[in-house]
Amino acid sequence: MLRFLCLNLLLALAGPAVAQPGAPLAQHQQAADAVWDVMQLESLTPILQAEALAEGEEMAATMFPRGGTGRWLDQVRAIHDPARVRALFLAGMAGAMPGADPAEVRGGLDFYRGSFGQRMLALESSAREAMLDSDVEAAARDAYARAEGQGEKRAAQIARLVEAADLIEPNVAGGLNASIAFSRGFEAGGGFPMPMGDDQIIRDAWAQEPQIRSDTRDWIGAYLFLAYSSLTDAELETYIAYAGSAEGQALSRLMFAGFDAVFTQTSHDMGLAAAAEIRGRQL
Repeated sequence: MLRFLCLNLLLALAGPAVAQPGAPLAQHQQAADAVWDVMQLESLTPILQAEALAEGEEMAATMFPRGGTGRWLDQVRAIHDPARVRALFLAGMAGAMPGADPAEVRGGLDFYRGSFGQRMLALESSAREAMLDSDVEAAARDAYARAEGQGEKRAAQIARLVEAADLIEPNVAGGLNASIAFSRGFEAGGGFPMPMGDDQIIRDAWAQEPQIRSDTRDWIGAYLFLAYSSLTDAELETYIAYAGSAEGQALSRLMFAGFDAVFTQTSHDMGLAAAAEIRGRQL
């Protein structure tokens, strides 16, 4: 679930009018709808669902070693239904609109109006889809680790992009939120042998923080290294400058708000579904 929050600021193309702070809720929702459309996020939702199903299969091997009820993957598919993901994202993004600077967000989206922005969108989507293949993901991880170890310039550029775009901390926070939400859903569904208090759930999530941070860093690095492999050094420098700008950061915050809303809710629902699967098997 962690990878769903990665680099979503880079999935924008052209800028609609952004709602002003204090504008009516309907205007915020309208602006969020327009961002969804111009960023072509509809094409991302099947990839998110496929990623969830792949991780659902991995979870089943650990959580249901003797087999579940047979409904688990159907539940995972329904929880990540593209229409549902869209609704959750739009609600989360609309909620963050009042805190956004409209001029900065418009400026961030302006970056994607040209051919370079469109090219970046295509590269990111292609890499995301390619990494659904576990062999491709493993190769990307190995290539990035090797480039880092050898001190290659491209690996250093990727590291500067990650820092300029502030990709690690929001993703770690999102991962912790998702972990807490899953455990809360699992608890609500009666999945734990003994009742689990919220304090314990939060402590357990924070115990995972070092691993979440390590996994986040490795996946983001591999993804970016693969996605931008065809760029020249100068082109990547242009992107680094944009990602660290006020405009790029403003757009990033809105995008993370949308996706955090998605994965907090879907993680909670996955916890409920997992608990139901375990209870069904026990019965």
